[in-house]
Amino acid sequence: MWSMDGEQLSERPEPYRLARNERVRMRLINDTMMTHPMHIHGHFWQLVNGHGSHQPMKHTVRVLPGSFVDLDMTADAPGDWAFHCHLLYHMHAGMMRVVKVRPLEGGES
Repeated sequence: MWSMDGEQLSERPEPYRLARNERVRMRLINDTMMTHPMHIHGHFWQLVNGHGSHQPMKHTVRVLPGSFVDLDMTADAPGDWAFHCHLLYHMHAGMMRVVKVRPLEGGES
């Protein structure tokens, strides 16, 4: 079973909800024995690497077995975005979530 936060996409977990232009830090923890290349659509993360403002921009980041990665992101693209493991069989088995960024253009929520 592949999941994110212990829930598979088929279980219809709540999306991750962000306000437009909200700045968030995400910690991706891999407690498995496989590398997971995690990918987000519509946005870029800044890899928190301890070098101040010299943080690489990534839309896919490898989370090594038994480790974690800290990422900063500004939710500047309104809409519903896929956030998933880029190994397609992991994604299809449930390792995917939706990131909702609101409000949309024109004030829609």
